[in-house]
Amino acid sequence: MAKPEIEVHARKSRPMLKGLLITADPSLARAFRRELSNCADCSISFELQANFDEARRAGGGPYQCVTVDLDGAAAPNEAVRLARSAWPLARIAVLSFWWSEQSDAAMEEADVVIHKPLRAAELRAFLRSPTGAPKAAEAARVVEQPAVAASR
Repeated sequence: MAKPEIEVHARKSRPMLKGLLITADPSLARAFRRELSNCADCSISFELQANFDEARRAGGGPYQCVTVDLDGAAAPNEAVRLARSAWPLARIAVLSFWWSEQSDAAMEEADVVIHKPLRAAELRAFLRSPTGAPKAAEAARVVEQPAVAASR
């Protein structure tokens, strides 16, 4: 079983949420770790894996949430299908900076879409309701508004 690479504990006693991040991008893993540390109201343990094969071999789980980095995936919708079949009870989130028609299919199959760059508010919204969430097409997306420049 893979050892959790990220653990964040809330001040209040809450059940530990177990998650998985699948990405081959070390900078995304660092950003994910940083944003998770900003989610201090969550008690969470996340495992990091480079791809689905490694994640399945590691034998971790069961996971309440699985986050898949779509950037660089040859078939984004297949990535979501693999995650859904491997961990059917988990809530599936997809991360991406660039979107394509293939990404649209992945977004429809995922439970939530988190746009890069990662924002603590989006990650926190995903982690607060790890199961039973509506599909991305039905759910309201949490997006931080850009700072408004001061008027001159």
